Amino acid sequence: MKRFILLFCLLPLLGQAQTKLGLADCVDLLAKNNLIYQQGTLQAEAAQAQLRQTKSQIFPQIYITADQSLNLGRSIDQYTNAYIDQLYSYNSISTGFQMPVFQGGKLANQTRQGTLLKESAMENRTAVLNAQTILLMQGYVNVLATKALLEAADQQVASSQQQVDKVQKQVDAGTAGNNLLAEIKAQFANDKFLQVTALSNYRTARLALFQRMNITPDDNVEFEPLLPKESIAPAAANASELYENASKSFPEIRSAELNRQSYKYLVKSIKALNIPSLNLSTNVRAFYASTNDNLDYFKQLNATRNGYVNLGLNIPIMGRWVTRPRIELAKVQERQAQNTLDITNQQLRQAIETAVLNLNAMADKHTAAEGQVESLGAAFAVVESKFNAGVSSIFEYTLSKAKLAQAQGIAIQAKYDYLMQQRLLQYYRQGHWQGVF
Repeated sequence: MKRFILLFCLLPLLGQAQTKLGLADCVDLLAKNNLIYQQGTLQAEAAQAQLRQTKSQIFPQIYITADQSLNLGRSIDQYTNAYIDQLYSYNSISTGFQMPVFQGGKLANQTRQGTLLKESAMENRTAVLNAQTILLMQGYVNVLATKALLEAADQQVASSQQQVDKVQKQVDAGTAGNNLLAEIKAQFANDKFLQVTALSNYRTARLALFQRMNITPDDNVEFEPLLPKESIAPAAANASELYENASKSFPEIRSAELNRQSYKYLVKSIKALNIPSLNLSTNVRAFYASTNDNLDYFKQLNATRNGYVNLGLNIPIMGRWVTRPRIELAKVQERQAQNTLDITNQQLRQAIETAVLNLNAMADKHTAAEGQVESLGAAFAVVESKFNAGVSSIFEYTLSKAKLAQAQGIAIQAKYDYLMQQRLLQYYRQGHWQGVF
């Protein structure tokens, strides 16, 4: 009983426990909740349904009909075909089917077109998820970068607070003037402002990431750090080679190519309207009329049964006047699809070229920034030692500290930009996200 009471008391605390999310976890949430990706999924489902609808036209249409009528006044007796003037009831029942025998390949080409459009929609759904994943990854890295900048700002504030406390003691002891304390407090106030700005940037980055995943923001969620990708070296990246491989496998390219191919079959299906077509139909029918008193219902149905089999030939005479504008429009749409494919290839090539350039630039920037932090850190240590000994001015101290803080911010941003570019280039290299996260 005591254990149960203890567990019950701890439940609210357990509910507030921190949850860690990695980049792969965030991508899973994106695929589950992102509405833009869901829209791509619905488009793929619509294309699949449209294909099934096209295929259904190939199958025969089987039907059963029945009707019941009450006739009064002057009318024709359905059983004798004589004119009568009386109230009588009439009931008929029939069954039959219709099916296309030959339509010049119209349905076959529509089916091929629908298949390509369905495959294009499926590829486009993957392309949409990839595009959203890149934006998610950028947001994830931005959260980590702003968090690191906030931690650096916290360290600067803590360092300034120590200096304020130290100088305050010196002023109280009469070994330092109030002007020095005021300057130290001014530096502390500046660091506090930078801390507040860094906190705001961090919260904004977290909110943007939660919104990208379309989940409720939670302050208890922590995001796992990213490790460098040693296998992705700047010197090993070749933009032309990466583009050649990516253009053969990336879903956005395949989607655009399949969409372009579909218009060829659209043109063929329109041209088929100019070709004679054959349709087969059959029907079996029977009826009952209350004017015949000699036969009961079922005997009368048996006596009136009849049917037919019909093979219809349709020869279009002036159909080209109707189909020619449709063919012209379809050919223009095919050229538009080709232009879309060219634009997609261009965007992919430029994205890869930019990613390769950025990877090399970020690698150099990251190395230079780390060296700058190291040298400025050593210089600040010397200035701080002199300032504590009273042989350096407050101006030299604040200037050296500001330079170090700026260099640390640049180094942090360069580090996470480099981590982002490494993963982005790995994605372009292999064409999927497996192992990227």
